[in-house]
Amino acid sequence: MTTAADTADLLTLLDAAVGETRSAGREDLAGKLVACKQRLTSGAWHVLVAGEFKKGKSTLVNALLGVEVCGTDPVVFSAVPTLVRHGERAGATLVPDAESATPRPVDVRTAAEHGRTGLAADGTRLRAVEVALPRQVLADGLVLADTPGLGGGFAAAAAAATMRALALADGVIMVTDASQELTATEVEFLRHAVEACPTLLVALTKIDFYPHWRRILDLDREHLRAAGIDAEIVAVSAPLRELAVATGDPALNAESGYPVLADRLRAWRAAERSAKSAPAAAALVRTALRQVAGSLSAEHSTLTQPEQRPETERRAEHAQRRAQGLASPSSRWLNTITDRFADIQVRMESELATRTRQLEAELTKGIRESDPTREWAGIVPRIYRRTNEELTDAHASLLRSIDELAEEIGALFDASADEVGALGDRAVAPSRDLEIGRLGARAGSKLEVGMHAARGWSLSSSVVTTLLVTTLHPGLLIALPVTAVLGSIFAVKAVRSYRNTRLDAARNEAVRTVANYLNQARADAHRASLDLIRHSRSRIRDYYLDQAAELVSAVKHEQAAVSRAARTADSEAATRSAAAKAELDRVNALLATADRFAGGAR
Repeated sequence: MTTAADTADLLTLLDAAVGETRSAGREDLAGKLVACKQRLTSGAWHVLVAGEFKKGKSTLVNALLGVEVCGTDPVVFSAVPTLVRHGERAGATLVPDAESATPRPVDVRTAAEHGRTGLAADGTRLRAVEVALPRQVLADGLVLADTPGLGGGFAAAAAAATMRALALADGVIMVTDASQELTATEVEFLRHAVEACPTLLVALTKIDFYPHWRRILDLDREHLRAAGIDAEIVAVSAPLRELAVATGDPALNAESGYPVLADRLRAWRAAERSAKSAPAAAALVRTALRQVAGSLSAEHSTLTQPEQRPETERRAEHAQRRAQGLASPSSRWLNTITDRFADIQVRMESELATRTRQLEAELTKGIRESDPTREWAGIVPRIYRRTNEELTDAHASLLRSIDELAEEIGALFDASADEVGALGDRAVAPSRDLEIGRLGARAGSKLEVGMHAARGWSLSSSVVTTLLVTTLHPGLLIALPVTAVLGSIFAVKAVRSYRNTRLDAARNEAVRTVANYLNQARADAHRASLDLIRHSRSRIRDYYLDQAAELVSAVKHEQAAVSRAARTADSEAATRSAAAKAELDRVNALLATADRFAGGAR
C-alpha cells in the first residue's frame, strides 16, 4: 500500500528523473515523466452514480458537491448523463446529440435544467452535460457521472447500456433509498454491477425522511450478504447536508453521512493510486533512467576502451536499423494489430447476430405458448432481462478478446525490442517492466492494456469520457415501446367472440414487436462495440508506436554518445570519462530508489 509519504517521495523521484533526462537531452522522456506526475496527483478517475428512478442519484451528487449541477425534480427524470470534474473555475458544456456538432459552453447555473430536459436552449437534443467545479473532493481527479435512472433493475430496457458503462468506470455508487429494503431487482442489478466493476458501494438515501431507516439498513446488509456481494452501505441525508453547508454546522454535516461518503471516495482513489499509478510511475522512471544510463555507459565505455570503438560503432548501426524496423509500417506487431482487430470485429458481429437470433427464437417460442393478452406484464421483464444478459455477456467477451490481443501485441513488441540490443552496460530497449500489463488495473485480466486502452487510463482522460458519453446515450436509456404497442393492439382486439383470432393476432404482433426490439438492441450494442474496438485499436497502436519512437531515440542518443566520445581529444578523455562516470553513478543511485519503489509496489 502506497502511503502519503511514499507518494511524496515518488514525486521527488519523478522531479529528479525529469532533471536527469533533460540534462541528457531526452525531452521526450522528460515530457512523459511530467505527464506521469500529473496523472499521479490528479489523473481522471471516473465514478458512476447509478440506480433506479427517483432514488436520489442527482440529489446525492448535488449534496456531495454542495451545489446543484444535476437536475432534480419530484416527477421528471434526468434525461441525459451529467459528468462533473474539477476545474479552476466553474463552467458547463453541452454535448449535442449530433456527432458533428460542436460542444456548447453555457452558464453553469443552467446545467441542472439542461440535464433534466436533455435539450439546449434552442431545442437541440443533447447527448450529455459536462460540468467543471473548483471543489476539493474533485481535486484529485474524481469525475462523477450522474446517470439517468433505470426501472426494473436488470430487467430494464437500459440495463445492458448501463452495464457497458460500468465496465468502463473506475468505481460505482449504487443509489437506493430508505423507503424499503433492497428489492430483488436491485440485488440482481448489484450482482451484475459488481462483476462489471468490483469497486462498488451502496448509498442509502433519504434517511431524514424515513424514521425506520436503520432497520432498512440492516435488512439491506443482510440481502447483500445473502447474495454474496461484498459492498459497503453508506447512509446519507441530502437535506441535512444542505443545511450543514448553509449553516457551517459540523455536527449536522457528520449526521448527514456525506463526510463518510467523501472519505470512501478518497480511500478508493488512494487504493487506485497504490495499485496502478504508483507502480506505473516507478516503472516509467526506471525505464527512462535506464535509457539515460545506457547513453552514459556507452560514452564511458568508448572513452575508457578505445580499442573497442569499431565494434561499438558497428553495434550502434545494427541497433539503429533494428529500432527503425520496429517503428516501420511493415513491422509485425503493427500488422498484427490491424489483422487481429479485424478478426475481433468479425467475431463480435457474428456473436451479436447469433445471440440475437437464438434469443429471438427462445422468446418467440415462449410467446407462442402463452397468452400475451393476459401475461404480457410478466413477459416484458423477461424480454428485457434475457436481452440484457446476452448483450452483457457479449460485451464481456469483447473485453476479454481485447485483453488477449493486448497480451499478444505486448509479447510481439517486446520480442522485437529485445532484438535491438544495447550498446552500454544497461539495456536501452524498453524493459519488460514497462509492459502495459505491469501498469496495473483490475485483478483478473491477463494483460490490462485492453482495458487501459478502452478506459483511457494513462493515455487520455478524454477517451473514457467520450466512451462513457457515447455508451450512456439517452436513446439507449429510454424503455422501448414494447408494452405500449401491444397494449393498444390488445385493447382493439379484445373481443370475446373472436378469441382465437384475437389471440393469434396478439401473438403475431408480440413476436413482431419483440423482433423489432431485439434488432434495435443489437444495433445499439453493435455501435457501442465498434466504438470500443476503434478506441482500443488506436490507443494500443499509439502506445506501442510511442514506445518504438522512444526506442529509436534511445539508440540515436547512444550513437551520438559513442560518436562524441570517439571525437574527444586524448587530453580531454580522462576528464570527460570521470564526468560521465559521476553522472552514471548519480543516475544509478536514482535507479536504485526507483527499484525500491517498484519492489514495494509488488
